[in-house]
Amino acid sequence: MSYTVNHAPHQKFKVSVPTMMYEVIIGLLPASAAGVYFFGPRALALILTCIVSAVAAEYLVNKLMKKDQTVGDGSAVVTGLLLALCLTPTFPFYGAVLGSIFAILIGKQLFGGLGFNIFNPALVGRAFLVASFPVQMTTW
Repeated sequence: MSYTVNHAPHQKFKVSVPTMMYEVIIGLLPASAAGVYFFGPRALALILTCIVSAVAAEYLVNKLMKKDQTVGDGSAVVTGLLLALCLTPTFPFYGAVLGSIFAILIGKQLFGGLGFNIFNPALVGRAFLVASFPVQMTTW
């Protein structure tokens, strides 16, 4: 038996960005469901607030910069969901909105959009919130 050694990638099939993002969303659903189970409906409201804020921020940034809309690729939903899962369950909704907007504007779009960001946008939003709301981010 002989083996052939080739360079990566070893699996040669294309996965689109939306498919990849929706797979990440599906992967985060159990953690989101656990958050709602353990912390109640406020956790669900916080998750939805972050997602809607991130998607709205991405839509508005693309509209203002006259770029093609990328809302449909799911990356803003992933950013909002990841940010929501990093927040305390009692975190104020206005802070979640600010963090989502900051994550999209500074963490993602400032560096050129999807694939060009040097930091995870959700964690950029979290760092902003820790610096802006240290008490609310560390107590619950």
